[in-house]
Amino acid sequence: MRLKKLFSQFNEEDLVKFRKSFVKAKLRAASFAWPFRTLALKRARVIRGLYECALCKKQIKSSEVELDHVEPIVIPEEGFVSWDKFIARLFVGIEGWQILCHECHNKKTFEETEKRTIARRKKKEEGKKS
Repeated sequence: MRLKKLFSQFNEEDLVKFRKSFVKAKLRAASFAWPFRTLALKRARVIRGLYECALCKKQIKSSEVELDHVEPIVIPEEGFVSWDKFIARLFVGIEGWQILCHECHNKKTFEETEKRTIARRKKKEEGKKS
C-alpha cells in the first residue's frame, strides 16, 4: 500500500529517472555473472588467494581485490549517451577488466568523479548562457 501511494505521486519526469536508475542497477548486478569478469580475475591471480594490482603491481589478498573496468562505463566528460553504449561498455571482454587494490581503485574512482563533476558544472554553465 505504501509503495503504491509513493509511486502515485511520481510525475512523468520522476518515472523516467526512476526507470533509468532501476535498469542501470539491474544491468550492473547482472554484470557480476559476466564470464569475462571471472576470467580477468583468474588471469590476475598470482597464487591461490593472492592477486596483483594492475596499477601499482602490489600483491593483494582476495579480500582486498576490486574488479574494475579499464574504461569507465559512463565516460565522465560525456555522461550517459545511450543504452547501447552503456551495455557495450558494461559487458566487456577480458581485456576490459583490471584487478585493483582498494587504494588504486579509490584513486581511480575519485579522478573519474572529479572529471564527471567538472563536466556537469561546465554543461550547467553552458545551459545558463544560452
